[in-house]
Amino acid sequence: MRLIEELNTLGVSGITLLQSNFPKSDGFFLTVTQLADPLYAFLFLVPIAAGLHTSFGTDILVATVVAEWSNTLLKWLLMEDRPFWWVRETNVYGKGDLAKFPKLRQTPLTCETGPGSPSGHVMGYGAVAYCLVVWFIKMFVKNNKKLSARTKSRVIVSVWILYAVTIVLVALSRLYVATHFPHQCLLGALGGVLVAWVFTSPQSWVCCWWSRSSRPILILAALFTTLLSVGAYWLQRLLGVDPQWSIKLAFKWCESPDFLHVNTTPLFSLVRSRIRHNPAIGLVCSIFLGWAFKLATETVPTGDVKVFYMCQFLLHAVEPYLLLVAVPRLCSLGGKSKLN
Repeated sequence: MRLIEELNTLGVSGITLLQSNFPKSDGFFLTVTQLADPLYAFLFLVPIAAGLHTSFGTDILVATVVAEWSNTLLKWLLMEDRPFWWVRETNVYGKGDLAKFPKLRQTPLTCETGPGSPSGHVMGYGAVAYCLVVWFIKMFVKNNKKLSARTKSRVIVSVWILYAVTIVLVALSRLYVATHFPHQCLLGALGGVLVAWVFTSPQSWVCCWWSRSSRPILILAALFTTLLSVGAYWLQRLLGVDPQWSIKLAFKWCESPDFLHVNTTPLFSLVRSRIRHNPAIGLVCSIFLGWAFKLATETVPTGDVKVFYMCQFLLHAVEPYLLLVAVPRLCSLGGKSKLN
């Protein structure tokens, strides 16, 4: 038996144990996995963060986008299965009688159509939550003159422990709905932390590079990542690998067509602003934009695949500009302009 099959077999046992011990916890785990969806971070958390401070919103936007982009490339590279279809396709449990196979209970959030590793939810949450923790520590702990050095250390340790606990909780929710194996969640967590540190930490040369680069350079970088994604897709085709292989397996083994969902991972071009603005006005404008874009994405027609992806691309390309340029400019009317 190959190593990956041994890991998957152990993972299925863990998923079965989790589902059997918490049979009435659907509501809790489904809520956790929904809140950890990277789409929610982009539609709601980015607007709120941008409303508070442009650089904070930019960090979360960069972490979200890079985590999604790198996660997609890794999934194409690793080509790993998801539990809900692997148990039906593998020969580990024998051949023929499916009744002898482990029974993984499916939920409305089980039937995701992409490859399984690494976990996009865990990776995206790990990256975004890392930015939140760093910002919280900087704003409310390190800059707090009323706290002693010892108290600050304790608070910082407690916040990082809470961060780790919530990542474990998100991972458990992904196991519960049978969309990932444990090792896929672990890889997602490590990837999320790495992406967040590399692209948002002042100690990272990558962060220093993009934060000091001109807008044309950033646009070229965005175009390069887009071309790299397209190239990765066509490279699979040239190598005889069907990029849609996971979609076919998801449709084959999903128990209900209603459980299947259309997922997109759009790439953005990033623009920056250094204007200090009124946080209250920024919050109101940003939350309004978040809800407006949520409604807009829900009304995009799904009958034509090309039209669907084009509309999604345009929406997600416009939103960062509005959040990081238009809103701060509007809010600067009630505040002072200042370079960071």
